Amino acid sequence: MEPSATFSESPDAVKAYLERIGCEAAKPAVFALHDEAVIGRDTQDALASDKYICIPEHTISRRHARIRRRGANFYVEDLHSSNGTFVLGERIPPGTWHLLRDGDELALSSVQLAFHSLVVPERDSLPTVITKSVDATQYAPVLADSRQADRGDLEKTVHKLHAMAQASIALGAVTDRATLIEKIMNFIFELFPLAERAFILLRDNERDPPAPVAARRRDGAIEDPRQVRLSHTIVDEVLHKKRAILSVDTLADRHFAEHESIVAQAILSVMCVPLILGDDVLGMIQVDTSSDPYAFKEADLEILSGVCAETAVALKNFQLYSDIKGLLDGFVSASVQAIEERDPVTAGHSFRVAGYAESLARALERSDNPALRRAAFSKDQLREIHYAALLHDFGKVGVREHVLRKSKKLHHADMRLLEQRFRYARASLERHAYRGLAERHLQNEWSVAAFREERDRIDAELRTEFARLDEFLDVILRANEPSISHTTALPELDAIRDYQCADSDGGAFHLIDDAEFSALSVCKGCLTPDERSQIEAHVADSYSFLILIPWTRELAGVPAIAHGHHEKLDGSGYPMGLRDKQISLQTRILTISDIYDALTACDRPYKQAIPVERALDIIAEECRAGHLDSALFKVFVDSRSWEVQANA
Repeated sequence: MEPSATFSESPDAVKAYLERIGCEAAKPAVFALHDEAVIGRDTQDALASDKYICIPEHTISRRHARIRRRGANFYVEDLHSSNGTFVLGERIPPGTWHLLRDGDELALSSVQLAFHSLVVPERDSLPTVITKSVDATQYAPVLADSRQADRGDLEKTVHKLHAMAQASIALGAVTDRATLIEKIMNFIFELFPLAERAFILLRDNERDPPAPVAARRRDGAIEDPRQVRLSHTIVDEVLHKKRAILSVDTLADRHFAEHESIVAQAILSVMCVPLILGDDVLGMIQVDTSSDPYAFKEADLEILSGVCAETAVALKNFQLYSDIKGLLDGFVSASVQAIEERDPVTAGHSFRVAGYAESLARALERSDNPALRRAAFSKDQLREIHYAALLHDFGKVGVREHVLRKSKKLHHADMRLLEQRFRYARASLERHAYRGLAERHLQNEWSVAAFREERDRIDAELRTEFARLDEFLDVILRANEPSISHTTALPELDAIRDYQCADSDGGAFHLIDDAEFSALSVCKGCLTPDERSQIEAHVADSYSFLILIPWTRELAGVPAIAHGHHEKLDGSGYPMGLRDKQISLQTRILTISDIYDALTACDRPYKQAIPVERALDIIAEECRAGHLDSALFKVFVDSRSWEVQANA
């Protein structure tokens, strides 16, 4: 078996020894190390030749020291020798194991040895970008033999492995930073029973230095992260050199003993690991204690490094999730803004409705209605309602603009055409009257006086007809104004429809046609049945557009919520005529919010803004008529959900 490490005698020490015993100088001896070896002055009959290193020097004890390999590392133990075993000039306590590093010099009485490792350290178990830096390892406690581990140690190992598995599963499912930090803290104190405090530092972006975002003690006490005092030496080592640090008996460690932050907090043992993903250092986690100088071992550092690797992935996932959420928010807002730009008069409607709906949804948990309190929404459900409210009118993108922006019962162009028709009717009446006057004058050869008398009579008749036309036009102008609630059509419209005027070619024409009469007879609003059908189609169009979006599981209900915002509890709504329990609670919330904004929005060409109290009365009437959810409306009123816009 090839040796994993060697001891070589220090050249200067060998030369001095040979001169002392009168021998010629020779090359320093090299001793191969395998799994275990004993160093002493006499041959050990009970050990194979490769299990001992014989140094025939009287100052060396018969069994002076022992070397043992664990994994890729070698440890030295002093076997209660008379003259002691020294590493780098410091005597190691008998019966304790001391980690040897490549190049370490050992002194066994007057004999000097140098340790050389031939083993490449295993690094695959840790993230490849993290390097370990074990400081003050001369104070490491005894390394336990796994074959001699008691049941308690095995149970602790199993417990840590279970906790690590749970950490991996739980951190992968986190989608917000606050929950992530909470879970990390819980896992740290579960994995490291001797840890007393834990700190987390994170970067908001690549250009900013990491800032403390969480600080907690084992007893659950939460410290102000801004008051955390951290060693700049540790932070620099971890963040800039991308090294994971373990320091035991920290106050005795030459690297940290002089730092005020370490001394002031009496930190005896500390682990600090960077949060690394690729080339990015996202932050760091520090775990420390003030009660036990040997609280943490190298195995603990590896476990914490694993937790930090999982945490870095979770943080990156959260960052990507946040970026995607921001992208979706921006796209939705831009889409709504673009749609509402088609009708500047109603601009802001969807954003206001979203505010009202979310405010009402949040108020359910404060309702005096037990059923509504039990139905209180989660954070994801509130976001779902918010998106549905923003996009509830998305289908209006397909409505023709002259219908979408219609402010009177007759379109502006139609009204101008009708007014021109009235002018033409006046001109036709006048022309026919004076032509008849001229023809009768030629036939009867009236005197001047008779002609003048006949003309005056015709003028009087024309004034009467013109006055009637003016009355007709006034009726049309009044009928053209839309009404908020149901009204009856003006009866004078029938007379206007029946009125005929002589045309220039001897025919006759009506002042208003059937389409205009139908439009002017609309009892509520300003839309004809055909136009209302086009407007109502926006609900189905919204649904058709929204179901094309690959919503996440948390937002899967957005299309259905938006689809039903014009449904009524008694089945009189559209587009599906749903009734009662067929309409979801989220949709009922959206319906009330939509109606409230439609009533109270700023003055529009087709209506004036209604005061809040009057709008609430109208909605209350709808509730009494069985159209809207009266329990939800009570919450809307009690919580004054409409004030969300004023406070925004």
